[in-house]
Amino acid sequence: MLEGLNPQQLEVARSRRHCLAVACPGAGKTKTIASKAAALLGEPGALVGAVTFSKDAALELRDRILELAGPGAKARLVAGTFHSLGFRQIQRPGNRRDIASDGDRTGLLMRVLAETGLNWKVEEVVPLIEQLKTGITHAIEGSPEAVLYAAYEDALARNGKIDFQDMLRLSIAGMESGDIEPYAFTHLLVDEFQDTDPLQYRWVELHADAGACVTVVGDDDQSIYGFRAAMGFRGMEGFATKFEAQRVVLGSNYRCRSEILSAADRLIRHNSDRIEKMLHAEKGAGGTALARRFNDEYEDATAAVEAFQARLAARQSCAILARTNRVLDPIESVCRSHGVKYYRASGRSVLDQPEGALMCNLLQIVQRVKLTGLDAVLGYAGMSTRDLTALHNAMGATLVPKQKKDLVALGLTDETATAYRGFMKRLAEWQSLAERQFYSLALEGVREWMMLYVRKEAAERAIVATYDVIARLSGTFSERIEFLKRANNEPSADALVLTTMHSSKGLEWDHVWITRSEENVVPDQKSPESEERRLFYVAMTRARETLTIASIRKNPPTRFIREAQVPEA
Repeated sequence: MLEGLNPQQLEVARSRRHCLAVACPGAGKTKTIASKAAALLGEPGALVGAVTFSKDAALELRDRILELAGPGAKARLVAGTFHSLGFRQIQRPGNRRDIASDGDRTGLLMRVLAETGLNWKVEEVVPLIEQLKTGITHAIEGSPEAVLYAAYEDALARNGKIDFQDMLRLSIAGMESGDIEPYAFTHLLVDEFQDTDPLQYRWVELHADAGACVTVVGDDDQSIYGFRAAMGFRGMEGFATKFEAQRVVLGSNYRCRSEILSAADRLIRHNSDRIEKMLHAEKGAGGTALARRFNDEYEDATAAVEAFQARLAARQSCAILARTNRVLDPIESVCRSHGVKYYRASGRSVLDQPEGALMCNLLQIVQRVKLTGLDAVLGYAGMSTRDLTALHNAMGATLVPKQKKDLVALGLTDETATAYRGFMKRLAEWQSLAERQFYSLALEGVREWMMLYVRKEAAERAIVATYDVIARLSGTFSERIEFLKRANNEPSADALVLTTMHSSKGLEWDHVWITRSEENVVPDQKSPESEERRLFYVAMTRARETLTIASIRKNPPTRFIREAQVPEA
């Protein structure tokens, strides 16, 4: 079961005392955990717990353990997420707890806000409730926060429900009071320990106090969830100190070429509160890590997409990483205009926004391939349903220009009649341009008109992205829109992955391009610099063979490029 483990992995697998395994990126930590669990299950009387953060990760870990240990070990393995194991603990015969869905929670909070008279929005209240339940913050007695929390708890109880945080909170409270027994684990293995929040840490601590021999595996340098109260370095050091844990550094990286790993190591050493570790790239040299500068975000996006096209065709995996979802919008636009198959793994496609669909609909009317459908366009500009009904009653399905006095006679106000006539005049101009094949001028006119009525930032981004894609294509509007409808945004082996730095954690690709690596983008000023540096370290260490760090010239490059000593191409 321990075959193929390196000396440090073997040390973790053979340890029979509390153990802290510090695993660098690509160190084979899941292999180490699975091998250790399988070996433990071969010992008489062993009951092994294996805990991780997501359901998918828990299932994968359980399957890997049983593949090594054999199906006969299944009864002595308890694998799951923190919350699923906590939920199992608080169940009682005849009193099964019902978990509130997001919809249940929203409904309850709306009623609670109405009852208490607190002038807060539900979306503001949800993170506050979560912080109070996980112990990140505490409410002063009599404060609005305390009143809200008490009312919400009463509402849950009245409806016989608990929420997601309660699964773990109640199991911990029960173990602390003696009402609930900890699991009778002989050994407990915890993955991604750097991501534990105070509640999860306490759950592990209580099982260690109850006699479980605990092995925690994680990397403080990859702690990127401080906004979720992940304890990172503090939690790992606290565990090792309290339980006098054996410390083992898994410093062998089996993923990255040395050029990439060395640059990432130079970067992360600028953080002070971290466990010191020596990293070694087992694959050796032969990769590249380069910084590049571009004139604008579309030149950056085009360079990335064009650089990856041949590699994708050769079935090499490629990904473009961004600090935030909105930075991915121009990348997606270029993928669409180039006809490159891609998969947007983070966030909603900007081209799926209703404003994008509305622009396409209007362009088909401009080209006269559609004669109806102006309702949505005029509604977007603020025309009421009553006015639209009056227009249709007078003209039928196809709306046409009318004199102002005729429109007023239909019941429209002077202002609405003027607006309608103004739009119909613009539409006629766009249609004339399209007939003469001046498509770029017509498209620009449609974009300018839609921007006049934009109300939200997301809508503005959708309009700009849709415009950018259509402007880069050739042919009539209907031909361009037909091209856009092709389903090239789906996961596949030859698809370019577009995702955020946070969502890239745990993943790897042959070739990685980090886009918009600039001072006003990363580090994000709303986040501690040390956490932003860890996030950039995670992004860099997703790359196996080549790493490109791109920025645009209107902004200074991120300080992380200089700290990592990445040369400019």
